[in-house]
Amino acid sequence: MPALQLPPELVVLDVETTGLEPELGHSVVELAAQKIHGREVVGEFMCLVDPGHPVSPEASAIHGITPEMIALDGRPVEEAILEFVDFIGTAGIVGHNVGFDMGFLNAHLVRLGRKPLTNPTLDTLALAKRYLIIPSYSLKNVAAYLKVPQPHAHRALIDVITTREVLFKLIERAKAKA
Repeated sequence: MPALQLPPELVVLDVETTGLEPELGHSVVELAAQKIHGREVVGEFMCLVDPGHPVSPEASAIHGITPEMIALDGRPVEEAILEFVDFIGTAGIVGHNVGFDMGFLNAHLVRLGRKPLTNPTLDTLALAKRYLIIPSYSLKNVAAYLKVPQPHAHRALIDVITTREVLFKLIERAKAKA
Protein backbone atom coordinates (compact mmCIF):
# COMPACT_ATOMS: atom_id res chain seq x y z
CA MET A 1 0.00 0.00 0.00
CA PRO A 2 1.42 3.46 -0.85
CA ALA A 3 2.29 5.75 2.06
CA LEU A 4 -0.29 8.34 3.05
CA GLN A 5 0.85 11.75 1.76
CA LEU A 6 -0.44 14.81 3.65
CA PRO A 7 -0.12 18.51 2.84
CA PRO A 8 1.93 20.45 5.42
CA GLU A 9 -1.07 22.53 6.51
CA LEU A 10 -4.43 20.95 7.26
CA VAL A 11 -7.75 22.29 8.49
CA VAL A 12 -9.89 19.79 10.35
CA LEU A 13 -13.49 20.96 10.11
CA ASP A 14 -17.06 20.12 10.98
CA VAL A 15 -20.42 21.72 10.30
CA GLU A 16 -23.74 21.31 12.06
CA THR A 17 -26.81 21.87 9.90
CA THR A 18 -30.58 22.29 9.81
CA GLY A 19 -30.95 19.14 7.71
CA LEU A 20 -29.15 16.81 5.35
CA GLU A 21 -29.67 18.41 1.94
CA PRO A 22 -28.25 21.82 1.05
CA GLU A 23 -30.00 21.65 -2.34
CA LEU A 24 -33.33 21.73 -0.45
CA GLY A 25 -32.33 24.89 1.41
CA HIS A 26 -30.95 23.25 4.53
CA SER A 27 -28.28 25.42 6.06
CA VAL A 28 -25.27 25.52 8.33
CA VAL A 29 -25.94 26.46 11.99
CA GLU A 30 -22.45 25.93 13.39
CA LEU A 31 -18.95 26.00 11.93
CA ALA A 32 -15.76 24.85 13.62
CA ALA A 33 -12.22 24.11 12.51
CA GLN A 34 -8.69 23.73 13.75
CA LYS A 35 -5.69 24.52 11.58
CA ILE A 36 -2.83 22.12 12.21
CA HIS A 37 0.84 21.84 11.23
CA GLY A 38 1.98 18.32 11.96
CA ARG A 39 0.31 17.57 15.28
CA GLU A 40 0.28 21.17 16.50
CA VAL A 41 -2.93 23.21 16.52
CA VAL A 42 -1.98 26.65 15.18
CA GLY A 43 -5.45 28.20 14.80
CA GLU A 44 -9.08 27.66 15.71
CA PHE A 45 -12.42 28.89 14.36
CA MET A 46 -15.84 28.38 15.86
CA CYS A 47 -19.16 30.19 15.53
CA LEU A 48 -22.90 29.69 15.56
CA VAL A 49 -24.60 30.69 12.32
CA ASP A 50 -28.04 32.23 11.83
CA PRO A 51 -29.42 30.28 8.87
CA GLY A 52 -32.12 32.88 8.24
CA HIS A 53 -34.89 30.36 8.88
CA PRO A 54 -36.07 28.35 11.88
CA VAL A 55 -34.14 25.33 13.10
CA SER A 56 -36.43 22.32 13.32
CA PRO A 57 -36.90 20.54 16.65
CA GLU A 58 -35.53 17.38 14.96
CA ALA A 59 -32.26 19.13 14.00
CA SER A 60 -31.97 20.72 17.45
CA ALA A 61 -32.42 17.29 19.03
CA ILE A 62 -29.39 15.98 17.11
CA HIS A 63 -26.89 18.77 17.72
CA GLY A 64 -28.40 20.59 20.70
CA ILE A 65 -28.33 24.00 19.01
CA THR A 66 -31.56 25.78 19.86
CA PRO A 67 -33.23 28.74 18.17
CA GLU A 68 -32.50 30.71 21.36
CA MET A 69 -28.77 30.00 21.06
CA ILE A 70 -28.79 31.17 17.45
CA ALA A 71 -30.79 34.29 18.32
CA LEU A 72 -28.26 35.14 21.03
CA ASP A 73 -24.96 34.26 19.31
CA GLY A 74 -25.66 33.38 15.67
CA ARG A 75 -23.77 35.32 13.03
CA PRO A 76 -25.30 36.05 9.61
CA VAL A 77 -24.64 33.10 7.31
CA GLU A 78 -22.93 35.22 4.63
CA GLU A 79 -20.47 36.72 7.11
CA ALA A 80 -19.74 33.42 8.87
CA ILE A 81 -19.19 31.40 5.69
CA LEU A 82 -16.85 33.96 4.13
CA GLU A 83 -14.79 34.29 7.32
CA PHE A 84 -14.64 30.50 7.59
CA VAL A 85 -13.40 30.18 4.01
CA ASP A 86 -10.75 32.83 4.73
CA PHE A 87 -9.66 30.79 7.77
CA ILE A 88 -9.33 27.65 5.63
CA GLY A 89 -7.31 29.42 2.94
CA THR A 90 -5.43 26.98 0.72
CA ALA A 91 -4.96 24.30 3.39
CA GLY A 92 -5.93 20.70 2.87
CA ILE A 93 -9.31 19.96 4.43
CA VAL A 94 -9.97 17.00 6.75
CA GLY A 95 -13.35 15.82 7.97
CA HIS A 96 -15.26 12.70 8.89
CA ASN A 97 -17.49 12.23 5.84
CA VAL A 98 -15.90 15.43 4.53
CA GLY A 99 -18.08 15.39 1.40
CA PHE A 100 -21.10 16.26 3.56
CA ASP A 101 -19.35 19.29 5.07
CA MET A 102 -17.97 20.41 1.70
CA GLY A 103 -21.40 20.06 0.12
CA PHE A 104 -22.84 22.55 2.60
CA LEU A 105 -19.92 24.98 2.40
CA ASN A 106 -19.93 24.95 -1.39
CA ALA A 107 -23.73 25.30 -1.60
CA HIS A 108 -23.49 28.42 0.57
CA LEU A 109 -20.62 29.79 -1.51
CA VAL A 110 -22.61 29.30 -4.72
CA ARG A 111 -25.64 31.03 -3.14
CA LEU A 112 -23.30 33.94 -2.33
CA GLY A 113 -22.08 34.09 -5.93
CA ARG A 114 -18.64 32.69 -4.99
CA LYS A 115 -16.66 29.82 -6.43
CA PRO A 116 -16.77 26.48 -4.60
CA LEU A 117 -13.70 25.38 -2.64
CA THR A 118 -11.25 23.20 -4.55
CA ASN A 119 -8.85 22.48 -1.68
CA PRO A 120 -7.57 18.90 -1.43
CA THR A 121 -9.64 16.88 1.04
CA LEU A 122 -8.95 13.92 3.27
CA ASP A 123 -11.84 11.89 4.66
CA THR A 124 -11.28 10.12 7.98
CA LEU A 125 -14.36 8.00 7.20
CA ALA A 126 -12.65 6.65 4.07
CA LEU A 127 -9.39 6.16 5.98
CA ALA A 128 -11.21 4.27 8.73
CA LYS A 129 -12.81 1.98 6.14
CA ARG A 130 -9.37 1.41 4.63
CA TYR A 131 -7.48 0.64 7.85
CA LEU A 132 -10.09 -0.70 10.29
CA ILE A 133 -12.56 -3.55 10.30
CA ILE A 134 -15.44 -2.55 12.58
CA PRO A 135 -19.24 -2.87 12.35
CA SER A 136 -19.92 0.88 12.02
CA TYR A 137 -17.74 3.74 10.82
CA SER A 138 -19.54 6.62 12.53
CA LEU A 139 -17.16 9.10 14.13
CA LYS A 140 -18.34 7.94 17.55
CA ASN A 141 -17.61 4.27 16.79
CA VAL A 142 -14.28 4.91 15.06
CA ALA A 143 -13.15 7.09 17.96
CA ALA A 144 -14.24 4.49 20.51
CA TYR A 145 -12.41 1.73 18.63
CA LEU A 146 -9.23 3.84 18.48
CA LYS A 147 -9.66 4.84 22.17
CA VAL A 148 -10.04 8.55 21.37
CA PRO A 149 -11.94 10.36 24.16
CA GLN A 150 -15.22 11.99 23.11
CA PRO A 151 -16.87 14.44 25.48
CA HIS A 152 -20.16 15.09 23.62
CA ALA A 153 -20.64 14.42 19.94
CA HIS A 154 -22.57 16.51 17.45
CA ARG A 155 -21.24 19.90 18.42
CA ALA A 156 -18.86 21.13 15.79
CA LEU A 157 -15.72 21.89 17.82
CA ILE A 158 -15.95 18.65 19.83
CA ASP A 159 -16.32 16.71 16.57
CA VAL A 160 -13.32 18.60 15.12
CA ILE A 161 -11.15 17.65 18.10
CA THR A 162 -12.31 14.03 17.89
CA THR A 163 -11.73 13.93 14.12
CA ARG A 164 -8.24 15.40 14.57
CA GLU A 165 -7.28 12.72 17.08
CA VAL A 166 -8.84 9.99 14.92
CA LEU A 167 -6.77 11.31 12.00
CA PHE A 168 -3.56 11.02 14.03
CA LYS A 169 -4.39 7.44 15.04
CA LEU A 170 -5.25 6.49 11.46
CA ILE A 171 -1.98 8.01 10.21
CA GLU A 172 -0.14 5.81 12.70
CA ARG A 173 -1.99 2.76 11.35
CA ALA A 174 -1.21 3.76 7.76
CA LYS A 175 2.50 4.15 8.58
CA ALA A 176 2.53 0.75 10.29
CA LYS A 177 1.04 -0.88 7.16
CA ALA A 178 3.30 0.96 4.69
